[in-house]
Amino acid sequence: MSSSLSKYKTFSTCGSLLCVVSLFYGTDLGVYLSSAVTHSPQESSIASVMYTVVAPMLNPFINSLRNKDMKGALGRLLSRSASYS
Repeated sequence: MSSSLSKYKTFSTCGSLLCVVSLFYGTDLGVYLSSAVTHSPQESSIASVMYTVVAPMLNPFINSLRNKDMKGALGRLLSRSASYS
């Protein structure tokens, strides 16, 4: 394996993992800060759902974007939806 290819794979993996970690901890920080500012049970429950459901569900999706076939399918889907707008 060439050095440039191995560097690309390393940064690709690292980038997707950093995205997942920042999404998870960013949502956690948002829940913490919003609970300190507002005391609305509805807003607190929405933030909790984002933290416990949405962030873990996006983890496999973000990691699958490293796959070329998934990138191509997502690109076709986005271009198709942009042409309908």
